Amino acid sequence: MVDDASVLPPDMLRFIETPVAQPLIKGRNTAMVGSVVFALVLFFLLRQFALSSALASLFAAITLIMNATVVWLRFQSHASTPLAVNLNHPFMDTEPMGEARVLIHMADGRWIAPGEHRVRTIPDDLLGGFTLVQDTEDFPALGHFSSAKEVAGTLARHLALINQAIALCNAVNEVHDPIEDARDREKNDSGLLERSWLEDEEVVDVESPLVSFFRGKE
Repeated sequence: MVDDASVLPPDMLRFIETPVAQPLIKGRNTAMVGSVVFALVLFFLLRQFALSSALASLFAAITLIMNATVVWLRFQSHASTPLAVNLNHPFMDTEPMGEARVLIHMADGRWIAPGEHRVRTIPDDLLGGFTLVQDTEDFPALGHFSSAKEVAGTLARHLALINQAIALCNAVNEVHDPIEDARDREKNDSGLLERSWLEDEEVVDVESPLVSFFRGKE
């Protein structure tokens, strides 16, 4: 963790304000318009073939409210992503001119820099919900992140977006990916282990059961 701030710096943009999030806004607007059109069509159909104007209006209004609520909740799950980036981040869809930065919004209102490592959550027994930690061997804590009861749905999407933002930030800043380094070390260790087994097989003579039997008789 590098920086703490209760106010988002002016050079940072929230995720929902970035160019990569604009399709979400367009999708929300399209879905809202579709909900209104569907409600109007439903009203005219009910009014013409079955019900009075009052009942048709009631059913159409209920349908519109339900559809609009679903659309808004789905949009909010993305719009509430506690993430901000600067103009040099790939989320801005422009050529970076300097160092990329990522900030995460914590439950207490602070904006923090998570560092170069990916993050994950662990249960917070004291405050409830989850604490955000760096995904390293000792899991250094960054702070209380969410009051959610489980890592699913919205929280899981937020973590995925945050880790993607960190990985892209590292790519711009030419920071080695710790996970990729670990995979490379694992491959090297596996290769050394395999060569070690081959060398041992060349040195050690494997005795047959018959040879072992006569050796025991000596």
